[in-house]
Amino acid sequence: MTKTYKILIIIFSIISCTQKTQQPCDDSFIRANNYVLASDFENAKKEFEKSIKADSKNANAFYGLGYTYSVEGKYEKAIENYTKAIEIDAKFKLALFGRGSIYYVVGDYDNSEKDFREVTELMPNFSMGYLYLGNIKSQKADFESALIYFDKALIYDKKNSTTYYSKAICQSYLNKPLDAISSLKKSIEINPKYGMAYFYKATFEHQLNLNDEACKDFKMAEKLGITTQNSIAEFCK
Repeated sequence: MTKTYKILIIIFSIISCTQKTQQPCDDSFIRANNYVLASDFENAKKEFEKSIKADSKNANAFYGLGYTYSVEGKYEKAIENYTKAIEIDAKFKLALFGRGSIYYVVGDYDNSEKDFREVTELMPNFSMGYLYLGNIKSQKADFESALIYFDKALIYDKKNSTTYYSKAICQSYLNKPLDAISSLKKSIEINPKYGMAYFYKATFEHQLNLNDEACKDFKMAEKLGITTQNSIAEFCK
């Protein structure tokens, strides 16, 4: 996890103190966020728990615990605390997003979809919600629906290379290799160091007998850390 990402999470947590529910931001909560920023998750949890002890309806503190447990990979505890935050504040967007993302990680796609549908209802311009819904539909092999969500995500964030990459994978499952290559080109334009985008672009080029292009892209993928030696040996002759 990058430091920038942790800072954003903390900023969002502080902002959430001003929600209509008027969740408290006490000293323990502030200290806990500082510990999160320092990656001291044990002390962060202690401070969040102190905040909850002072006010058992502090949704922010439950969210903080959920987030901290999720970073540690303790997903059951993360879901438990995100759920408590949502029970206190049913429109707690960050908690819904956090719980939905954990459900996705553990393969509970139905519950993940429910949370991200709620997220997109509360934040209709939030591209990541649609990206998750697209990935969920992709995991369920509903590739047509996945593409609809990916396109919706791109309306609100046209510079997300991951969305174009995910879109390309679905297009390939729908036997649309040319469309997949087009999406991967856009992904690479945004992120020229996206090794897997080069790898799959080369794979789809090979399917279309575009072996010169495939060779170039396999070599670029290898350069970026993706193992492609067998493919290079086969197509770069």
